[in-house]
This record gives sequence, C-alpha cells and structure tokens, in this order.
Amino acid sequence: MSIFTLLALGIVTGGIGAYISERKGRRHLEGFLLGFFFGLIGILISLLLPKRKIED
Repeated sequence: MSIFTLLALGIVTGGIGAYISERKGRRHLEGFLLGFFFGLIGILISLLLPKRKIED
C-alpha cells in the first residue's frame, strides 16, 4: 500500500470515529485520533465508550 492510501484510510476512519464520539457527547478530536491511529479498532473503542452527560 502506498502512503497516500494509508493516509486516506486514516482520515476516513478518523472521520467515522469523530462522528461517533460527537454523537456520544464526547470531543470529536478524541474520536478522530482513535480512528486515525487505530483504524477499525479505534472505531470500536469509540463505540464502546460510555456517553457523557451534559453538565449545566
């Protein structure tokens, strides 16, 4: 695989992780980094993290 393919795959999985984290009330950067560096395992981790309660 070329470096560009790996980079594109990392961006896609990072975007999915960011979306999942944001839907759970977490920071999207947290989900992006998990997805970018760990791929499908990072997405799974984002799915398994508990939702955060919104503090007033």
